[in-house]
Amino acid sequence: MLKQHYHQQLSTLIDNALLHLYSQVAISRRFVPTAKRNTLLCQYLKPKIKQPQYKAIKGDIKRMVIAGQKAGVNLELKLEELRKIANDYEASMNDIQRLYDLLNILFDEHGFDSRLFKEGEQTEPEIIYVLQDHLEHCFEKNGKQTAPVSLLIEFVKNTPDTLITLINQTRLFIAALHEHNSETKQTHIQLHPSHNW
Repeated sequence: MLKQHYHQQLSTLIDNALLHLYSQVAISRRFVPTAKRNTLLCQYLKPKIKQPQYKAIKGDIKRMVIAGQKAGVNLELKLEELRKIANDYEASMNDIQRLYDLLNILFDEHGFDSRLFKEGEQTEPEIIYVLQDHLEHCFEKNGKQTAPVSLLIEFVKNTPDTLITLINQTRLFIAALHEHNSETKQTHIQLHPSHNW
């Protein structure tokens, strides 16, 4: 699992756990002490250990639950600290690293291979092609994206909507359909910076 995706998944889980806690505290008519808060967080986190989508952070979830069961530990405070670390890491990423992470996530988790598109080369279906000149001209030297990056793909079993949804779910880029030929199944998707999320 990629480091950036790991931090993003960890950050999202922590956000959801804290939201769960705060909603439970809000509906309670009494003061909720630290021990009860720890119990509420552990009840939320424990089932996630066995869920396959959390495989990459399973060990972290186990450590959170164990910590939350110890006397004198404030799990809520520890989650806030972890959340800050994960968010700081995500903020330090540049857009070229995000593109690399995106292509690896699409391959590792969804089976979409990717390659650089070379002029005159025969393309293969269901493979994402990235234009070489886009890598050279759509990013500044510091890795910041300055223009949309094009992805080209010929679909056989998938659809443009499937790939666009998968890309947008990562929140690394905003994907938009630029062009689709329904006869040849060739699709042009543009990736826009995700700074607006």
